[in-house]
Amino acid sequence: MAETTTRPLGKGHLEAPRFQIADTRRGAGLAPGRRAVVGLASAAAVALCGAAARAQEPARDPVAAEALFKAARALVDKGDYAAGCPKFEASLALNPSASTMINIARCHEHDGKLATAWHDYNRALVLNRETAGEQRRRSLEQIAQKEIAALEPRVPKLRIVVEGAPAGVEVQRDGTALPAAALGEPLPIDPGPHEIRASAPGHETETRAITIAEGQTETVELTLRPAAAAGAGAAAAPAKAEEAPGGGGVPAWAWVSGAAGIALVGASVGFLIDDLSAIGALRDNCREVPGGTYCNPGYDFAADNARKNRDVGLFVGLGGAGLVALGVAVYGIVRAGGEREPARAQGAVALPWIAPSSAGASISGSF
Repeated sequence: MAETTTRPLGKGHLEAPRFQIADTRRGAGLAPGRRAVVGLASAAAVALCGAAARAQEPARDPVAAEALFKAARALVDKGDYAAGCPKFEASLALNPSASTMINIARCHEHDGKLATAWHDYNRALVLNRETAGEQRRRSLEQIAQKEIAALEPRVPKLRIVVEGAPAGVEVQRDGTALPAAALGEPLPIDPGPHEIRASAPGHETETRAITIAEGQTETVELTLRPAAAAGAGAAAAPAKAEEAPGGGGVPAWAWVSGAAGIALVGASVGFLIDDLSAIGALRDNCREVPGGTYCNPGYDFAADNARKNRDVGLFVGLGGAGLVALGVAVYGIVRAGGEREPARAQGAVALPWIAPSSAGASISGSF
């Protein structure tokens, strides 16, 4: 069947391989007074293991995905993108494929989200590595490459510059933090209105709104001014409240550390899923034969093998870092809770004690 660049594509679905991942078990329960605060770390750890288990048993349903794909094509062919495009998304979730990703890219392009569509076409090239049949794989690659080339001059770019960037500066674009290395670089962005926000410790926050048109490259320059002395005094007050027994809440750094830990754990899960995808592609296209390993003609085993090796290291590294960050967050929450509890005792403090054959508590304080 011939493919065109103006209409939605047909698709073929493949069954995903299954793999075994070692089971993990939790230790003994915590004391009742600590259970709630340690729940943050426990939930993240369970999420990591649960996501690994889901990667082991991918929730793929090629039959349902094919039905959703056909329904989406029928709606989009009639011009009903609002109803058809979400069905493409649902089909992709049940069975990822390059043809579905290309149709999603066309949906985003229809909605004017050019940078998002450009990213989708590039993602389709990655998914296309698992497409069955060399002729179909080449056809989909040509379609995606052609769409990428057509979009690139239309995608607007935004460059953000912070003059004399102070230590600890953080820049957000539409609420998403940008890494320091991204500053000064023209980055693809969808046409339309956007908000840029820059902040740094001891400096006033600056917010800038900009509307960028198709094909434009714009530069936003921000300058952070030192905060007034009054602002410094106000910043010192929360620190004193944190030090006062019973008067402070959970420190902000504990929440930041917890959020960072969850983000790192989530990223590690993404690399685990990509690693399993690479392993599946290798198993589908290569097999052991006397004297070595044989791979199907035209299959680029080196790329998938490199991706597999890279993803394993990133999964372990990011997952470990995420759990450490969550441990730091739990420490901060527990410590804050410990500082508040004596104040609620109204002059009396109960201290638990444990002996080899007994346990109890002693009460001390003023009555």
